[in-house]
Amino acid sequence: VLRPLLSHQFSLGPRLQKLKQVLTSDSRSDNGQVEAVVGVLLVENPDRGLETLLIQRPERSDDPWSGQVGFPGGKVKSSDSSVKEALHREVVEEVGIDLKPDGEELGPLSIGRPGRNPEVKVQPWVYALRRRTPLKTSGEVAEAFWVSLPDLPSKLRTAEVEIRGQRWAVECYLVDDHIVWGFTFRVLDELMQIPEVMAGS
Repeated sequence: VLRPLLSHQFSLGPRLQKLKQVLTSDSRSDNGQVEAVVGVLLVENPDRGLETLLIQRPERSDDPWSGQVGFPGGKVKSSDSSVKEALHREVVEEVGIDLKPDGEELGPLSIGRPGRNPEVKVQPWVYALRRRTPLKTSGEVAEAFWVSLPDLPSKLRTAEVEIRGQRWAVECYLVDDHIVWGFTFRVLDELMQIPEVMAGS
């Protein structure tokens, strides 16, 4: 008896379907010519709207992103068959989420260059998750937490940070005690400019 192949894809709600249409209709990718990749992982919360996962990296003297808040992700290695393969590997390693069965790719956001490491081009990829899966963080992650995107505009602040030995006043989101600024702030800002992201359920 022939049986249909089971698909790993799951049914997206109307808001995420529209977001996928928007992200796939615009060319924000660079055909894999990037040094690093991060995952913007979204879940739908009936009470809080779309939520995304942020991580705080531990304090390390050899890490340009030491102590920073960002998205799960990392460098593309020569052993990775593609940028997306690198993203899947990094997300599993850092937070224990396997995007192949538990996520659906929605599309890329614009490539950026972090202020602390401007020679590195970073590609953000947006994924929808079936559900909030239990997180299993690695030693590369000090803390992982979910934030509601509709709540972020009320958390907009100005903070002083150090960039390459100089102090700068920067726009940021203050999420509890976490300062979300720089590249991560710009990615979130680009995402929230898309009407479907901030629309009500």
